[in-house]
Amino acid sequence: MASIVEEKDEIRDLITRYCLYIDSGRYDEWVACFTTDGVFDSPILGRWQGKAALRQFTEKYRTWTGAAQPRHCIMNVLINVEGTHASGECYLLMTHAAEGKTELIISGRYEDQMEKVGGKWLFKERKVCPDTRPAA
Repeated sequence: MASIVEEKDEIRDLITRYCLYIDSGRYDEWVACFTTDGVFDSPILGRWQGKAALRQFTEKYRTWTGAAQPRHCIMNVLINVEGTHASGECYLLMTHAAEGKTELIISGRYEDQMEKVGGKWLFKERKVCPDTRPAA
């Protein structure tokens, strides 16, 4: 049985993979970060539940980011583990870089519910809580 420290380390890896995968266009791997009925909820881009819907979200996300290179920057990660369930929150800064210019698109935080499925931590729900609205 893994210790709480090991469980939290695995969850931090999940949070990092989520960012790296969505930013680099590795959408199948990004979808794999969620449970079968997992939810991504954003007041900017909508609520998407289940693997098929999450795949559809990636198409909307690709259109939204356009030619810009997105970067999700996560910090101040807090994780609470209770058996095979965990909750967490962290700060989020998202930038877009295009044409030699980088701009802040959103600041806010994520509220997360995670579940350990088949020995692997996955997002049950990831909710975006923006501080500001995105740039036009």
